[in-house]
Amino acid sequence: MTARSQMLDKALSIGRLELGCLSEGDVYGAEKHAHDRERILDEAIGGLSIDNLKTLADKLVEMKSLHDEITDEARRLHQSIKQDLTSMKRQNRRIAGYSFGSGNMPRLAKERFLSKKS
Repeated sequence: MTARSQMLDKALSIGRLELGCLSEGDVYGAEKHAHDRERILDEAIGGLSIDNLKTLADKLVEMKSLHDEITDEARRLHQSIKQDLTSMKRQNRRIAGYSFGSGNMPRLAKERFLSKKS
């Protein structure tokens, strides 16, 4: 039982590292830690009876609250990236409008016209 408790402690520390990676914007590091945490949790909880789970309840509740923090941070990061992408899309559309207004014609529009020299 103490081995499983130690595994849960290790999963908690990996979860904290994952949260740190997400807050820094390191998605790949967070993904690596998430897979490690999942593997350790599966090993720690797999095959336990209800009575044994009750003895580890405090650590499992702490793991749930840490998981909620990780999920919230991931949602904030996702929203931030989404806003950045929509902003870039608007800016690209605006720049394309300026380019067309200054006389630059898109390549596809040029290819539609026939050459009188041919």
